Amino acid sequence: MAAAASCCSSMALQAPAPGRRRLVRYGCAARRWPCRRWAHRPDAATPLIRRPPPRRATAAARVSCAYSSGAETVTACSWNEYVLSSDVPVLVEFWASWCGPCRMVTRVVDEIAQEYAGKMKCYRLDTDDYPQTATSYSIDRIPTVLLFKDGEKVQSFTGTLPKSVYVRALEKFISEQ
Repeated sequence: MAAAASCCSSMALQAPAPGRRRLVRYGCAARRWPCRRWAHRPDAATPLIRRPPPRRATAAARVSCAYSSGAETVTACSWNEYVLSSDVPVLVEFWASWCGPCRMVTRVVDEIAQEYAGKMKCYRLDTDDYPQTATSYSIDRIPTVLLFKDGEKVQSFTGTLPKSVYVRALEKFISEQ
């Protein structure tokens, strides 16, 4: 720090004209202080750098979420295992990240997955990532929700529909078990 104080004190500051700020030419640019170090002023005894106090060591905070998404993501590789080989009815939502109505249907599917946990399974498949699975079930519009029972497609819903429509169809297939 002594070297920094000596570099500023070695240059004499010129007295400013009345009504003007003190500017000293240093190189080609006008600077307020002749020193290139921004951390101190020539008239200050201590530097202006203020460091925050050291953080106290605290115990690691655990974060838990009260709301967990009910529907899991299924891929083309896990399609046979999760959907076609399931012994309970399966609800699959075909969606895309850019689709606004898909977000509304996702909320409904998540609610259904939480309410019917253990009685049925809910999955979602991104049609942008796995288009071959979507085309194999003739899905050309999204959001589309398919209902599978014993590995076969039994019902399909296209578009944004109220939750009661999905629940009515599910109750019919869950009561048959």
